[in-house]
Amino acid sequence: MIPARCLTTCEDDEEDNTRVALILGEKPVCGIKNLLMAPKIKLSSGYEMPVLGLGTANMRGYQCLTAIHCAVETGFRHFDTAYVHENEREVGEALRTQIQMGNVSRENIFLTTKLWNIHHDPRDVRRICEKQLEALGFDYIDLYLMHFPVGFTHLCDEILYPKQDDKVQLSDVDYIDTWRAMEELVKLGMVRSIGVSNFNMEQVQRIIQCSSSKPVVNQVEVWPGFMQKDLVDYCRYNGIVVTAYAPIGQPDRETHTPIYFFSEGMRRLVKKYKRTPAQIVLRYLIDYGVVPIPKAANPLHIKENLNIFDFQLTEEDRRLLKGIKPKDRLMKFEEAAEHPFYPFEREDERDRRTEEFEKEDGTPKRASAAAPADGPAEGEEGGE
Repeated sequence: MIPARCLTTCEDDEEDNTRVALILGEKPVCGIKNLLMAPKIKLSSGYEMPVLGLGTANMRGYQCLTAIHCAVETGFRHFDTAYVHENEREVGEALRTQIQMGNVSRENIFLTTKLWNIHHDPRDVRRICEKQLEALGFDYIDLYLMHFPVGFTHLCDEILYPKQDDKVQLSDVDYIDTWRAMEELVKLGMVRSIGVSNFNMEQVQRIIQCSSSKPVVNQVEVWPGFMQKDLVDYCRYNGIVVTAYAPIGQPDRETHTPIYFFSEGMRRLVKKYKRTPAQIVLRYLIDYGVVPIPKAANPLHIKENLNIFDFQLTEEDRRLLKGIKPKDRLMKFEEAAEHPFYPFEREDERDRRTEEFEKEDGTPKRASAAAPADGPAEGEEGGE
């Protein structure tokens, strides 16, 4: 759980006419507007980030614009985009319009975007960041992440996945060199904080050892069934906040996956708390100590996702969610599996681990006897 001392309340917020619900379940304490806002956590850079954000993967055009407008007016202040999403212009346009309308100030927006894999060459980092700032229409970016430790060959800024013979062309640029170029962006005032995404423990440790600064954030896949406890604990120990993309596990009603989301246990929790499955999961992840960034375009889902700070799960229910049977990651990034900096387990390693994990009769060795096989058991959400 994120310690209360790390959180700020509305007393520190310029928007003192808003109603802020505290993460620990306390009653709102100030203001007259019917806005519910996420509390903030302090990053190691000294800046503050709301503990819940809006993801924008796969959102384009009018859908993206309307989602951002709705999110700001609902109370979201943390927005996550990326160069590869190809929607930075829409995100920036909607945020600037909301600022012009007087609904929010720039200082109260926390905006994250990312350096894509084709721009790992240190000579490209400042140039492309300037291009992203121009697209967003802002003077600075709050948080700039290296999207992956793996670099791609740069042909031009528009070819995001350069291929030859149907294979993505990988570059040999060391992410340490890319990181040092990102550090210069902070000195220039173009970005306030820098971090990484999809980095494993060894790669984060190498940055800490080889650089003058450490990442303030590591954005990775985290959802019930794929909690990455070792990585989260490692980041927490080093003062690095973990942002969770795909925090619900990308539920699909047609295939009823992930199973936990549609299970009888989840239905019991929904009935008990009178909340949607998505709200219960987001509340659980924040208590777990990560910052979820669910993607949502539906106005109802946007409002529901933010309305999670006036209830708490019992310790028993948190243990139930914690006991969900581990699943495979959703984001496998296998097109880069041959690169030496590939951050995930390769297919042969996963197969070997599965063989070691199962007994001769096919049952998991480490399955918890106290946990349901597929965990307990609506918003919408997607990748990072």
